[in-house]
This record gives sequence, structure tokens and C-alpha cells, in this order.
Amino acid sequence: MASKYCPNCKTNVLTVREDINLCLIIILCILSAGFFVLIYLAIYYGKEPNRCVHCKSICQPISNNQNDSVLNIKTSQIDNHKETENYVEINAQIAEESKFCSNCGVKIGEREGLKFCAFCGTKIN
Repeated sequence: MASKYCPNCKTNVLTVREDINLCLIIILCILSAGFFVLIYLAIYYGKEPNRCVHCKSICQPISNNQNDSVLNIKTSQIDNHKETENYVEINAQIAEESKFCSNCGVKIGEREGLKFCAFCGTKIN
């Protein structure tokens, strides 16, 4: 199956061939003793699939602009994911290096063994 752009679905979809015309096959069998049926089938299977799998409308070839936009979207999603990972790593490093009071948010001194916040008196975890 090939992939093309369906203007009805407004997305890239898999394509199939149009259905075989059974009435035409029956008429060709009767009139030509089956000889023209072989020609019809050869032409039918020689055609490129161009119908949408979902709505059966005629599809258009995928343009380079559509491929580029899909590639740009995927690239930006990857970049956003990397930025998010970096942000989480930086925040984890900051949290390890300095402690803040969970109640008032004041930076707690670097002294070891503090059990309470000097500003609000909340117990430090």
C-alpha cells in the first residue's frame, strides 16, 4: 500500500485501488470469451493505488512541503523533550545543592543538623 494525502480526511493516509467493475467483467466474459477480461485485469493491477482507505476519495501525491512540516514538527517535539529533560536535571541539581523551607520558601542555611526553619519555625525534612 502506498501513502498519499487525502484532501477529504486532510491527512496522509494509506491508499488502495478502486474496486473492480464486476459488470464490466461479466460483459467482457460474454462478448470475448474471457480474452478481454485478462487485458482488463492487467490494466487494473497496473494502476497505482490512489483511493483513501477510509473515505475512498481520490488522493493526491504527498508534496515536499507536507513532508518538511511533519519533519519540523517531529524535530521540535524532540527538542522540547530534550529541553524538558535538561530543565528537570538542572532543578534536581539545584534542589540537591541548596535546601528551601517547604512552608515559607526561604533558603535554609548550609549548617548541618538544622531541624527547624529559622524564619517560620517549620520542621525541616
